[in-house]
Amino acid sequence: MDSGLLYTIYCLADFPCAAIAAVCGALCFNRARKQKGDQTFFLLLCGFFFCIFLCDVFFILSWLVIDFPFVISPGDLSWAGSLVFLITADMGLMDSWTDEQKQAAKKYKPPALFAPAVCIGSCAVFIAIYPEIVANYILYCVPTTILSYYALMMWLAGKKCGVQIKLRNFHLVILVWIALQLFHDLFTTLGFDYGYAVPSTIFIWLIIVPIPMIYLAAKEGVSA
Repeated sequence: MDSGLLYTIYCLADFPCAAIAAVCGALCFNRARKQKGDQTFFLLLCGFFFCIFLCDVFFILSWLVIDFPFVISPGDLSWAGSLVFLITADMGLMDSWTDEQKQAAKKYKPPALFAPAVCIGSCAVFIAIYPEIVANYILYCVPTTILSYYALMMWLAGKKCGVQIKLRNFHLVILVWIALQLFHDLFTTLGFDYGYAVPSTIFIWLIIVPIPMIYLAAKEGVSA
């Protein structure tokens, strides 16, 4: 397949991603309005989807007007912001735990360090391969590493000691979303023009799949 066509298919992923993020953001906002009690969780998810939407819109406009910027851009900042919204949402969920649940979950903090170790190790590999954009990798690595720790720890706590068990799928989807991003970053770091165009294109489209699942899993895990 022609590399130019692959690049076009790669860039076209931003259109459905932006549309899905906009719909999911609207659903989260509507859910927050109807939510009995604390609305913060779904409002934070709304912020997450809004950041994804803004990021995709920026890259769409960049692709159509000036091509992709290979430095830190507003799109990169928006994507990093989306991760911060998810981190804050997880922190809010943990704050709602009882003292007994917090005590029971403590033993899963060390195993949960596996996820950030993978993120940091991946970032080190990316920087070693392509040190020219080290700032970009660090910008993504820091919030991704923190989010991966919370997601894995809360998933383990839900599985092993029944803490917010209905939200286990929510945390699992986030972990899958992070893993897909790491694989995508690996292949794009290796170079789009040197045999990695196909896996790069596949993974940019796969990243879209968990985005609506994040909302669906959150909806199933949080009762109205």
